[in-house]
Amino acid sequence: MAVNAVLFDMDDTLYDHRFARLAGLRALQGAEAGLARVPLRELDSVYERLFTTGHASLVLTGRITLDSSRRSRMAAFLKEFGVAASRRRVQELVDLRLAEYYRRRRAVPGAPELLRALRSAGVPVGVVTNNLRTEQEEKLRFMQIGGYVDHLVCSEQVGVMKPHPKMFRLALRRLAVSADRTVMVGDSWDSDVRGAAPLGIWPIWFHRDLRPMPADPPAGELRSFRPLSRAFAAVTRSRPGGA
Repeated sequence: MAVNAVLFDMDDTLYDHRFARLAGLRALQGAEAGLARVPLRELDSVYERLFTTGHASLVLTGRITLDSSRRSRMAAFLKEFGVAASRRRVQELVDLRLAEYYRRRRAVPGAPELLRALRSAGVPVGVVTNNLRTEQEEKLRFMQIGGYVDHLVCSEQVGVMKPHPKMFRLALRRLAVSADRTVMVGDSWDSDVRGAAPLGIWPIWFHRDLRPMPADPPAGELRSFRPLSRAFAAVTRSRPGGA
């Protein structure tokens, strides 16, 4: 079945959040002796856990500000590794990490070219993302791909987060396409694949590592947006039974 529209996740699908995040953590290692000998992978695992297990939903629901979240997350992060820090030092490390994060921002390799090709082919594109709209709009501007995105659906405005079906249904409605002619490309199995599949959207799991692919639900798989020809074929001809 031919694809009429493609939905994408933002972070670590179009925008290389992991690349910039790791750069920020390396800056912390260089600035704080208590973190210098901790493996980067361990630092990353703890930092992301602190974000995903509370801070993300608190910010998106307006219960705390983004700045407050960053400070409290940094304080909790340092505490996990036995690093004592004053409020001033916590803020200094927040600023350091953020400066390096922004300095190292980039699109996922091949993503701008893929969106450009979809636009040239007349395939509508939506972005469905768990984040603040202002942050995600700024990422699109930075990557210079906003002109290739027809609709941006952010959890902040919908009031729920993926995998909630409201996120995907709103994207389908705004693009005026049916679920059975739509593909969802995202790096999170739980949020993107398991969120899209029950609605009849064909999910494609985008991951750039060697993780084994879960068996359920059925989904496509894509590990790179390069070469462009292969990625384009994957997202436009991935529906089961399609050519």
